[in-house]
Amino acid sequence: KYGPMIRLRTPAGDRFATSGLAMIDDLCDDERFDKLVGDGQKAVRSFGRSAGLFTSDTDDPNWSKAHNILLPNFSQQAMRDYVPMMNDIATQLMQKWQRLNPGEPVDVTADMTRLTLDTIALCGFGYRFNSFYRDTMHPFVEAMYGVLGESQRRARALPIQTKLRRGASRQLADNYRYMENEVQQIIDERRRSGNIEDHKDLLSRMLTGVDKQTGEKLSDEAIYSFLRLLLPAGLETTYRSSGNLLFLLLSHPEQFR
Repeated sequence: KYGPMIRLRTPAGDRFATSGLAMIDDLCDDERFDKLVGDGQKAVRSFGRSAGLFTSDTDDPNWSKAHNILLPNFSQQAMRDYVPMMNDIATQLMQKWQRLNPGEPVDVTADMTRLTLDTIALCGFGYRFNSFYRDTMHPFVEAMYGVLGESQRRARALPIQTKLRRGASRQLADNYRYMENEVQQIIDERRRSGNIEDHKDLLSRMLTGVDKQTGEKLSDEAIYSFLRLLLPAGLETTYRSSGNLLFLLLSHPEQFR
């Protein structure tokens, strides 16, 4: 109805929305366009030691370095290396469902969230949340949700509103410190193990990878920022897609078989 590009006039300034694969492909051409993050991402990176990959602008040198080191780790071959870890978590979900009594309801969205978080954590940095063996969220996940929620609230609020919410600011700082300490312990433990290259996860590849353009490795700050944001960056799209996939398969038993 409105075409591939829409301009929305708001009191805070013009906002642009786009639709259609062709237009989105055009905007993703990094030869002509730069990456500039929005207010929500700026709020996320404001507490970090480094902007990392997800919340940095194009002119941040860590962005190109992280991009060059990590891009090969999302190839088809790299994905095959993660499959055993993916199957490990998927098996836990299947065992949970198999042990239910006939007729018991299943909260598919909640279980797909657990599946996604545990898979990303295991494939990303060899860490187990063990969400299928817990009644409550892992403290790291709880802190992550706290950071995301507050960042989204700040993106919608006026600066004076953010300043007045001192308790929320203290909680945000506490959540960041907890996540930072946990990730740093994971990095330190991997280094102490002495067998970094034996692990097939993203953390080992970040610790050993070298940017061919500069000959440099990623700093601990950049690795921390990436791992901290790896979970939320892949969470919602994955668990929603997985839940929809299950629904479609169950709605079409012939394709399911």
